[in-house]
Amino acid sequence: MLKNLLLAGLLLCLNTALFAQNEVISLYQGKVPGSENWNWSEAENTKNDWGLRIVYNVANPTLTVFKPEEGKANGTSVIIAPGGAFRALSIDNEGYDVAKWLVKKGVTCFVLKYRLVKSNTQDPVTEMNAIWGSEQFNKQNMELIPLAIEDGRAAIAYVRKHADQLKLDPNRIGIMGFSAGGTVTAGTAYGFNELNRPNFIAPVYAYFPKELQPKLAPNAPPAFIVAATDDHLDLASHSVDLYSQWLTNKQSAELHMYAKGGHGFGMAQQKIPSDGWIERFADWLQMNNWLSKSSYDPALAAYQKNTFAFGPNKNLPYRILYPENYDKSKKYPLILVLHGAGERGSDNEKQLVHGSKLFLKAENRTQFPAIVVFPQCPSDSYWATSSIDRTKNPIQFRFNYDSVPNWPQAAAVALVEKLKKEESVDHSRVYITGLSMGGMGTFEAVYRNPGLFAAAAPICGGGNESLYTDKVKETSFRVFHGDADAVVKVDLSRNMVARLKELKVPVEYIEYAGVNHNSWDNAFAEPDFISWLMKHQLKTKKKK
Repeated sequence: MLKNLLLAGLLLCLNTALFAQNEVISLYQGKVPGSENWNWSEAENTKNDWGLRIVYNVANPTLTVFKPEEGKANGTSVIIAPGGAFRALSIDNEGYDVAKWLVKKGVTCFVLKYRLVKSNTQDPVTEMNAIWGSEQFNKQNMELIPLAIEDGRAAIAYVRKHADQLKLDPNRIGIMGFSAGGTVTAGTAYGFNELNRPNFIAPVYAYFPKELQPKLAPNAPPAFIVAATDDHLDLASHSVDLYSQWLTNKQSAELHMYAKGGHGFGMAQQKIPSDGWIERFADWLQMNNWLSKSSYDPALAAYQKNTFAFGPNKNLPYRILYPENYDKSKKYPLILVLHGAGERGSDNEKQLVHGSKLFLKAENRTQFPAIVVFPQCPSDSYWATSSIDRTKNPIQFRFNYDSVPNWPQAAAVALVEKLKKEESVDHSRVYITGLSMGGMGTFEAVYRNPGLFAAAAPICGGGNESLYTDKVKETSFRVFHGDADAVVKVDLSRNMVARLKELKVPVEYIEYAGVNHNSWDNAFAEPDFISWLMKHQLKTKKKK
């Protein structure tokens, strides 16, 4: 018995020591806006009618940080707001235990202690029960809710401001909350700005009546909503109303309404289906790629995020790098970079995986100032207009230049034309490069837009050499390919080069011996990659 007691004591000490290592961050410096005169101290209670450890009298909001094991973080973060009727926080069942579960999935968690109604005793649960449902109770809550929601917004803003320091993706910041914490969570999905907008929300058996629901913004975050039909506080309808509002506004949402579970189930195990709600939350995160390793690199923040509206439901995400000390009284070259098939999507991140750092090198920014554009092709389309037979090895491509271009390629060209009009672009020095699918798009874009690009550098791509004519003669080419390419056979580039030579179009060809499909690594490492592009200039056409 003594041995078991000693072991239990040791485990308790270890657990306490581990918890003590969690960083605690104050959300506000100095006086907290809206509650400047609050001078009471936060406290804990472990003996109450709820049978849970609770925190109460929070006057100075904080975030407690839970980090995944070294090397396991995926860049996604979740702010967790425990519930407790705005009088207390169920800090374990709806806070720390949730965080401990999610960190195992690679998610960095921040448990939020938001402002609460002041308790005048050491037992806020008993004190609350004495006035539950009264006018006093409701008045105190309505006065507190805006402050608590503001703490949720401040938490999101803090994580986003410090994302690089925390090694997190600023585009993967979510917030989830339980009951009153669900009010905080849902509240952040309205009236947000660029800094405090959550990328996703997860209100769990939230208190959020219709009178708290203003008009939903067109860019409202995706929502994962959970509740139980037998919620004894009758809050199930609040979750249904939230889901209906997202549905009416055609925003992404998922609703899980369990037949049984009651209110406040959190991480408790009741041996009923609602026990698995957090697994369903993980499924939802996985479906949205928030559990995969983020491709965000803080070094690439210099590439500004934008979206080009090409047509109805045809929005092209793109990143743009302006020259240092951009001076609109000067004219700059413009470089269009088309990524490969693996970087397709809508995150406006992955297209920067290959090649983007080349243009950020200090010597290149100094010697070759340029406007550099990386658009992102959606996952269901392709830069090149081609038919693909993936049953063959290498893959077989047929380039359909005799059809209309795929809309992302047309959008990328239209974006270039827009930038030529709106930015300080030297129209005679517009260049294009691309790798793999983007190399194919490079060949095709030059074919479809003669006289637009002064130089083109397609990498491990290919094209329809039979349709190429001397109308492309104004563009100089430098073509790259690996002779061991097992994905896009090297003959595709060889044939294009042969055709360009036949047409007497200026062309250089660099073939890497023994290099497979990733010949872009070699191409972007060429010491004169940028200088070669920029030495070319379209001839000024004489006016008749």
